Amino acid sequence: MKVLHLFSDWKWTGPAEPVLSLCQNLGNEGVDVVVAYRKSPMDFHERTVDREARRRGLRCYEGLRLNRYFSTRDWWHDLTSFRPYVEKEKFDIVHSHLSHDYFTAITALSLSRVRPLLVRTDHKRDGLPANLFMSWAMARTDGLVTHSERLAARDRESFAFPEERLRVIPPGIKPYDGPVKDLRAELGIDPDECVIGVIGRLKPDRGYDIILKAFAALRSRVNRVKLVIVGRSSQIETSVMKPLKELGIEKDVVIAGYRIDDYFSMIYTFDLYIMMRAGSDGTGRALREVLSMGRPAIVSDRGMLPDLVEDGRTGYVTTWDPADLAGKMELLVSDAARRRAFGENARNRADTEWSFHLQAKAMKSFYNSLMTMGRRA
Repeated sequence: MKVLHLFSDWKWTGPAEPVLSLCQNLGNEGVDVVVAYRKSPMDFHERTVDREARRRGLRCYEGLRLNRYFSTRDWWHDLTSFRPYVEKEKFDIVHSHLSHDYFTAITALSLSRVRPLLVRTDHKRDGLPANLFMSWAMARTDGLVTHSERLAARDRESFAFPEERLRVIPPGIKPYDGPVKDLRAELGIDPDECVIGVIGRLKPDRGYDIILKAFAALRSRVNRVKLVIVGRSSQIETSVMKPLKELGIEKDVVIAGYRIDDYFSMIYTFDLYIMMRAGSDGTGRALREVLSMGRPAIVSDRGMLPDLVEDGRTGYVTTWDPADLAGKMELLVSDAARRRAFGENARNRADTEWSFHLQAKAMKSFYNSLMTMGRRA
């Protein structure tokens, strides 16, 4: 079985890690995988998709430009060169991960009488947009993968997608087994203080105002607790700093910035974790990493988040209401035994359900099923 995976971005964000790790593990399952991506700028020195793909020894193809920004030259190049390349290499499946590479594949192969099966993974936080263009593409798609039951239900309803061609396959994570240390001293937090952690892009739509209001209510009732916010954004003044000052809780909130080298030590320092809304992708990678390290989480009931946290077992599911969130925070802040139990349950679930090995086996099984069914009529 020969599969071409498309990823029309070069930045190491969102689904980049799950996609490359999936491809790596599909190779271990005997699938012949080729990865095509957008090449990174020569002067960019941070982690990128192309450098990481080569470091992992993946078979890469750089003959496509996969530029998701408007470029007549790049788009025409891909539309005219995609089909000859796919036919020459005789791929059984073309698997798209982002909207630009998806529409490139659909358009370039739409007039082919004999073409590979087309598969799309829905990495979107709230599911694929239900518009006419997406409906046109979905009708020409042979298989659809989502990361949660909620997203599957939404896509099934939005596009009348056939049940037998839709599969829920949770993305894997790589459990961190390296050295960690408690960062309380570095962050100016006393050893006996409870640490509530937040990680993500600090954008206004991510619910940081709800978290800060809830923490202010909690802080008025509970002592020895700190909130640590990890992340960055050009919108931090609006999303975090302004509500923080208005609430008057600056001394109890630590803005820890963007962390790379000590990222997992930061998670290790948390006693519990809060996420009110996932990023634009639906993998929930930061949340999965927190749970895999044995930390309980409180999440909102929006999107796929309730699929990742078992309410009352690995954490709590809350509404978009500061009072409700504050109450759930207090239950965990005031009960160390409950935090430990929830954290252990979270670690066990991550170990048994969210491995890249299991994801690759499930994906290969889905590929085989689709090849048996063939193209949609």
